[in-house]
Amino acid sequence: MKAEFLSRDINMVSMDMEITAEEFEDAINAVYLRNKKDITVQGFRRGKAPRKIIENVYGKGIFYEDALNDVFNKFYAQALDDIGYEPVDHPEIDIEDQEIESGKGFTFHVKFLTEPEVHLERYKGVEVEIPDVEVTERDIENALHGFAMRNARLVHVDREARHNDTVVLDYKGFLIEDGTQFDGGTAENYKLKIGSNSFVAGFEDQLIGAEPGEERIVEVKFPEGYQSKEVAGKDARFECKINEVLEEELPEIDDDLARECSEFDTLEEWKVEIRENISKSREKQKLDHIKNEAVKVLYDEAIIDIPEVMIDHEVDTLLQRFDQQLSYSGMSLDEYLSATQDDMDTFRDQVRDDAERKVKSNLIVQEVAKREGFTATEEEVEAELEKMSHEYGVSAEEMRDMVGPDIRIIRKEIASRKALDVIAENAVVTVTPIMPEDGFSEESAGTETEAAE
Repeated sequence: MKAEFLSRDINMVSMDMEITAEEFEDAINAVYLRNKKDITVQGFRRGKAPRKIIENVYGKGIFYEDALNDVFNKFYAQALDDIGYEPVDHPEIDIEDQEIESGKGFTFHVKFLTEPEVHLERYKGVEVEIPDVEVTERDIENALHGFAMRNARLVHVDREARHNDTVVLDYKGFLIEDGTQFDGGTAENYKLKIGSNSFVAGFEDQLIGAEPGEERIVEVKFPEGYQSKEVAGKDARFECKINEVLEEELPEIDDDLARECSEFDTLEEWKVEIRENISKSREKQKLDHIKNEAVKVLYDEAIIDIPEVMIDHEVDTLLQRFDQQLSYSGMSLDEYLSATQDDMDTFRDQVRDDAERKVKSNLIVQEVAKREGFTATEEEVEAELEKMSHEYGVSAEEMRDMVGPDIRIIRKEIASRKALDVIAENAVVTVTPIMPEDGFSEESAGTETEAAE
């Protein structure tokens, strides 16, 4: 195969792929071998007829169409590498006015949309402003409080239920429209933390103020997209009995907690490690923040004529990811759209701005990678495949087979990470002091506890 670049008109590239007679003959023979078991010819056992006999019976071109597809798919990626362009959509292929037959070569005339040119005057010296990442005493106290919350125990209290309490209750659910009891709406001695949002919206709030031994009616409306079709979109009544109210009792933040949660014997030793770990986490966040802010600046400066199809593809990707996230909670994208009373076209329009920003940002970073001459080494690709294989629970070899031609995308992502590092390393950073909030924050406690680990 010989690839020849012909022209580029804005984002449309034209090239020729010249296929030799030998390459086409190999493709025809491969199609014959793949399909002969399914072809019947009188006088021969099924799958035993020679190729020439089959061609005489069914026509010389019986294998040509599949062979054309095979030979194009075999050499297309190589041709793209040879001419140095990346397609962003399916190619247009033309072989008209050519005599296609065994023993002769031919040429694929190919057109495809390519990634647009990126006009970027600079990528070094970008001015960014980031918040101060210094670790304060309040951060350490929040982290310690988070560890204490993780080690809290539930104790019985003889009072009304409050937010964040756990109630032990019996309940039975009935549809209001006909009074029938529905499947999955009954439990005994169920432990429910008020504020966990683990039940349908409105259920937990209606238990606030209930006392042990009290019976209470809770009425809710299930969302349209609820996973159980029996109750989806319907009003329900739950007959509840509060058996017990439990309160979280936090352990003392002292040496005992240090020994329970760390390898240290004293609280003071543990605090030193917590400070170091939060600081390391903040430094990584700082670098990520610099990268994000720098790319935002370059986004406003860059001039790129992005083909609409690139944005369409990214919209598809975003929707697929959102659909996958919904599936974890037992809901499909169609059910979500039904619950929100949106149609697919409206929803696509809503995510289009995010898709365009993602595409343009990626193109900017890829342009920096090109200018710096960054590529992915085989060792880096293998390391990435190894990492992905652990995530999917397969071997690195199986992962490579799964990735297939998309290995080009992995190479591009590795080069882009290197480009982001260059952008961040050469950014002009201004650190803005921030005033710490007063008092304890449960959200901050969770965040700082994760950082401390």
